Amino acid sequence: MRNLFIGLAMATAIMPTFAHTQTVRPDVVTPIEMSNRDINRVTCVDGAINDAFFSQEKGIVVENSGNNSFVKFLINDNGQSMDYVTARSEFYIVCAGDIYTLMVTPKDISGQTIRLSTGAKVRIEENQKLLSPLPDEERAIFLTLAALRDDIPESFTVTDEPQDRWHADKTPSKPGTKLSLRRSIRVEGMGLTLKEFLVKTQSGTTFEETDFLATQIDDSIFAVTMDPLRLEPGQIGRLFVISKEGF
Repeated sequence: MRNLFIGLAMATAIMPTFAHTQTVRPDVVTPIEMSNRDINRVTCVDGAINDAFFSQEKGIVVENSGNNSFVKFLINDNGQSMDYVTARSEFYIVCAGDIYTLMVTPKDISGQTIRLSTGAKVRIEENQKLLSPLPDEERAIFLTLAALRDDIPESFTVTDEPQDRWHADKTPSKPGTKLSLRRSIRVEGMGLTLKEFLVKTQSGTTFEETDFLATQIDDSIFAVTMDPLRLEPGQIGRLFVISKEGF
């Protein structure tokens, strides 16, 4: 290796045609419309449905099967007329460990499909489509330039870090140099993470990218880029360190 510098019986019966699909994110109360006549399907995109909580007394039947929940609002047939549920209900569904809150309004519409997802699966697919055709070295160059130009694809996960936290113990070969982690950029599905550091020094210093091959920065460094390679006192440089899973 080298571093680079740069259930319900209805679930098994004939299912109705789901006319509309909605996608829901976790930790947000999401208003949803469901059919009060047909079966509605809730799909956990990122894994299995662990549980579902709702008010059974409101005439609701739910059965979980793998990554699906099937929701049916009961119809009251008194022999003379059919009474359909119209009261709004809250559903709390645990999908792959995340809690999704649905504010459901039953309506006279066809059965609905609701997709629960953090977006991780979609991000992985987009990242693989973008970077899989490239060799490792070109992936690192692409990621570095994206950070350098602040032109980061939406499928990359960016985590900003608190500013003004300077550390003097990350570059043992360059005393007087301090680093502050600015942000991390993770490329899910590709095993790549870029850490961007701000760099400052007490005296005029010329760096080589090998100066930053330190376990204090990361223990699986694949690529390093420093801009610029020489800093004067008061000047702030940018350091891009890419780690690769299994490297």
